[in-house]
Amino acid sequence: MRYFFVQPDSILHHKLIPNAKARFKTSSFDTHYDINSLGLRDREYSIGKPSYATRILMVGDSFTEGIGVEASETFSKVLEGLLNDTGAKTKYEVINAGVGSYSPLPEYLYLKTAGLKLNPDIVVLNLDLSDMYDDIQYTRLARFDADGTPLGVNTEPERPKDNWFLRKLVAVKDFFKHKTRLYNFVWLRVSRYYEGIQHETNGLGDLRLDKYAMLRPNYTLKDQDWSLTYKYILLIRDMLKERGIPFCLTVYPYGLQVSSREFNVGRQFWDFRPDTLYSIQPQEWVEEFCRKEGISVINTCEDFREAARSQYPLYIDDNGHWTAAGQRLFAQILFRELRNRSMPK
Repeated sequence: MRYFFVQPDSILHHKLIPNAKARFKTSSFDTHYDINSLGLRDREYSIGKPSYATRILMVGDSFTEGIGVEASETFSKVLEGLLNDTGAKTKYEVINAGVGSYSPLPEYLYLKTAGLKLNPDIVVLNLDLSDMYDDIQYTRLARFDADGTPLGVNTEPERPKDNWFLRKLVAVKDFFKHKTRLYNFVWLRVSRYYEGIQHETNGLGDLRLDKYAMLRPNYTLKDQDWSLTYKYILLIRDMLKERGIPFCLTVYPYGLQVSSREFNVGRQFWDFRPDTLYSIQPQEWVEEFCRKEGISVINTCEDFREAARSQYPLYIDDNGHWTAAGQRLFAQILFRELRNRSMPK
């Protein structure tokens, strides 16, 4: 389970445990996790970049981390293989820095505190639609400097300072949280239950409560829903620009946006209609924002829709992440698009 290889973090909210080894098994998949010494689901890398290498640093959430597939099947590793099979003089290292539930706020903090130490030649941010919801939640837990720049994301709201009894209760809770697996085992199930009932009791279409609000038929674009994520993307853009590092953002569809037969079990849980193809307009909104702000963007939605005519399944039916075939497809799209751009040869 994830609590064997994920731990709380005072800067990033949570992160993968360096050197952890675990088995991640559900009713849908059975995969292995070998986290490297840098806390990444990837092979070992030196901090110093080899002189012969071009490094592409991938940041993103669980799609990038590769939930449901082996590390070798993630699009980062497939892309690395494709790039190195071209006969180019440069050796490519595609580093998978994806962590489940990350969004542009913790991704900005990761790049600032750790990711840029790897000296990437290119940073690719793989944006998930749920990132808008996640950034709203993380901002509530975040610490900022006087200029409004994020300093870190707490794992939970700050402790009460004026109530000794509540402070004691929090201290006891923290002890069990950090010292026992039972706490995490129970909390994982409680949080999943809460997530499951939240969208049923609070009205669909409100992005503060419904992470897939933008896919509901009655949703209209609300600037306040997207402003936080856009703010953090611009912070990443500007930080990389100062260092002369090219930045690219990708958007990709969910299964229900690709084919009416994908994600059937998940549709039932999240109150989406069966046998329905949902709009890809939310990704087009992101693409429009990126072009306006001078950010290189790759929208993979149409490619996925075309591939879904002959390939199935591209998504795990219950949790909606990519199968190995979906990961491979995304890698092939990135291979084509990145080589058409200013990639070092």
